[in-house]
Amino acid sequence: MRIGVTSDIIFSQDEPFRQREGHFAQRTLMNCLLDNNITPVIFPVGKPSMAAELLETVDGVIFTGGPDVLPKYYGEEPIAQIGRTFETRDEFELALVKQAIRMHKPILAICRGLQIVNVAMGGTLYQDIGAQFTPQNGLPQLQHEQKAIGYSPVHHISIDEDSLLAKTFGTRAFVNSFHHEAAKDVAEGLHVVARAEDGMIEGLENDDKSIQCVQWHPENMWDQYDEENQLFVDFFNRVHHF
Repeated sequence: MRIGVTSDIIFSQDEPFRQREGHFAQRTLMNCLLDNNITPVIFPVGKPSMAAELLETVDGVIFTGGPDVLPKYYGEEPIAQIGRTFETRDEFELALVKQAIRMHKPILAICRGLQIVNVAMGGTLYQDIGAQFTPQNGLPQLQHEQKAIGYSPVHHISIDEDSLLAKTFGTRAFVNSFHHEAAKDVAEGLHVVARAEDGMIEGLENDDKSIQCVQWHPENMWDQYDEENQLFVDFFNRVHHF
């Protein structure tokens, strides 16, 4: 099985190789795929017109974490607290999401991946949780940009019992958290299947189960927690049977 993985770009130079603007994918995610006997295919940050041709080479695609999504793609102006953005990556991945849906390629989206899928399908984002998000029921806002080591879970999420996530985790999970943007208005065709205790959206899925989005980073936890690895295994199984 071949799984496409979106990449980012390192804007730096490595003296031994004179490498500039290197395309890369996270090592922990690559290790997860390889350990599960999956062939990863790293997609460069390419032109939107390349989306269909790249998707022809894989059975499914993982949208990875990364910089903020430019708010112009969901009809807003940037607020002062927005972080680093990368328009070229946004343009490519928005096209990649839409083309993957047209081609019926299953999607697993992680952190920024959840956000880019939601925007591509017509949803909006909180540009900065601290500035724009109000917790539900008067509860305090949780720490969504954790200071703990990356594989450590820091807050719980509640999961819809009828969701794909529940088949992996049950109705409650303990996850890590590294984001200051989040889904706000959910796109038509997606459903909220998990929330943090402050009401933050932590999981989205679609009706035919071809799209699963999580706000945390299971690729940082897969070798420490069996259920996080199972999230990937369940995705690979869906790809196989889709």
